[in-house]
Amino acid sequence: MRIAQRSAYAIRLAGTFYAGGSVPISVVKPEDDPLRLDWWTTNFQAEGADSDRHVGALQLYLALSGYSKIELPNNTFPARLDFDDQSMRPDKGVIKVLLDKLLVKPRMMGAQLVFDVTEAGQSYLAERTAETPR
Repeated sequence: MRIAQRSAYAIRLAGTFYAGGSVPISVVKPEDDPLRLDWWTTNFQAEGADSDRHVGALQLYLALSGYSKIELPNNTFPARLDFDDQSMRPDKGVIKVLLDKLLVKPRMMGAQLVFDVTEAGQSYLAERTAETPR
């Protein structure tokens, strides 16, 4: 989905939501297929959703969705972010966990895969951001 920003902005914004070294957004590689749901769910690794990285990632994805050139519903973000200079995607490990914990649910919006933050996901985000004010 077209995003009216550059990728450098996304990386800087990631740092405002998560101070760790591994930003939860990646450049799309030729072998990636972020518009197919089954790509997101392969190679599952047991991981919890209780880290600052997961919370920051969800905040980042929702913030970036606000720059979509196609208006998205509240609490929805795209699986592929086509910035002015390159394409990026959410972190695959983060998305797997959010899907597994039912904090997001996938759906197609035209030819685009998007993730809707569920009620449980909205509660998770509200609780976690209240615990760690920024």
